Amino acid sequence: MSKTAKILNEDKLVKKAVEVGLKMAKLQGFDLSSTSQPTTIKAVYLFLVEVNQITPLPAGKLDGANIKKRLALWIHRALPDNDPLK
Repeated sequence: MSKTAKILNEDKLVKKAVEVGLKMAKLQGFDLSSTSQPTTIKAVYLFLVEVNQITPLPAGKLDGANIKKRLALWIHRALPDNDPLK
């Protein structure tokens, strides 16, 4: 997959990544629940960076769109080949 390729189902992949990330955090004793979606997405991203599941973004690119793209790429690689989201 090239770096500029558009990810199919990116919104659904982000939703799945947040769901999986929240479960992982809960299993490790962290409660990342939040009332707003952007805050939850950023919390999951920071958690996954902390546990070395994803590579952190450069400081200048730490915004909502780039975080969502990084989460979508992470879950896309983690899903099995026969998953409908791939």
